[in-house]
Amino acid sequence: MKCNYCDEIFNDDDSVMSHFYHLGKNHYDVLTDEDRIIYDIRKKMIESKSKYESQKQTDGDSDLIFNSRNSEV
Repeated sequence: MKCNYCDEIFNDDDSVMSHFYHLGKNHYDVLTDEDRIIYDIRKKMIESKSKYESQKQTDGDSDLIFNSRNSEV
């Protein structure tokens, strides 16, 4: 994968995430409006997933918690 804003090439196994972090670190101020919107959406999705994963580790499976909190038994 090659960066559209410079000549850096990403060949590692996690090239999509490497490219994402590279854009945010080096090119966010010059991204097109569309690219900036997509970047912001991806960033929010990644943060949401990370928050969910950490909460899931702390609280356990959400279905089990929901059912135990709302059961009338």
